[in-house]
Amino acid sequence: MNKEITKKFLKIVVLTLLISYGLDKLVFFSLNKISDKVMTGQSIGKLNQFLSVKDTTAFLVFGNSRANRHIDVDMVGHKGYNMGIDGTGIAYNSALINTLTENKKQFILVHIDTKNFFDTDYEGADIRGLKTKYQRDTNITTALEKSGQLSVLQQFYYSMNYNGNAIGIIKNYFKPSYNYKTYNGYDPISVSADQESMRDIVLSNFASDKECLDNHEVNTMALDYLKSIKTFVEKSPNKTFLFVTSPIYNDTCDLDNIKLAKIMQDLGLEYRDYSNLYKESKDNSLWKDATHMSKKGAEAFSKLLAEKFKNSKY
Repeated sequence: MNKEITKKFLKIVVLTLLISYGLDKLVFFSLNKISDKVMTGQSIGKLNQFLSVKDTTAFLVFGNSRANRHIDVDMVGHKGYNMGIDGTGIAYNSALINTLTENKKQFILVHIDTKNFFDTDYEGADIRGLKTKYQRDTNITTALEKSGQLSVLQQFYYSMNYNGNAIGIIKNYFKPSYNYKTYNGYDPISVSADQESMRDIVLSNFASDKECLDNHEVNTMALDYLKSIKTFVEKSPNKTFLFVTSPIYNDTCDLDNIKLAKIMQDLGLEYRDYSNLYKESKDNSLWKDATHMSKKGAEAFSKLLAEKFKNSKY
């Protein structure tokens, strides 16, 4: 009797799994059809636009919000796209760089923040921002599976990877938030008159004599992702890579900068550290806060990049 009950129970379980699996794939297919038409917003639109232009664009920028907000690709190079995304780290950007066509001639600027390399808590979770492309893009799927950042359920029920993004996708599907055909990925920060006084208070309280208390041990996961980019660089002789750290208001400790510069040198990667570019400047109008420049500051930095590299191989 117990055996019969067990068999029936197992049949029900198997049938339930098959039905749920089928429903998952139906939902996944439907969300794919919708999301593929979305070209605006950070839920998926900017990623879709990047994937559509990545192999026809001569100049690409990768990085976090300090890449997104600080580098105006129109000022720096011709036909460029800024793929900086808020809150991302080197895991996310390594995965995207590895989607590029190796033999395409391009100038690739990769923004590097020292915090990724010396943050002991960094686990590469930012790569989850690419989960909507799981089982849809070969290179991204490989990177996600290798990262260990997707659960077993997410690797079985693909539609789960739209969790947290579906509302933004649907919203931008029905009402695009901007004209993507004229969008180059650069999102400058404008500071209103009402925000200026608060900004000035924040900057005045930013310590100028803070000691280097951290031992700045390199995060091995971040280093592995950097080495993954290095491998791609070696496979792509037609591409020119430049790694930069953009300015901050006042870098109170240069130990991490020195260590990162040494790592980049050892890997044979071209690196420029602009952390202290405006350290001696008293012009608060260049800033939104201690780590993000205003539109005025970003334009000044972009102009400097353009002038710096216009007559060089970069």
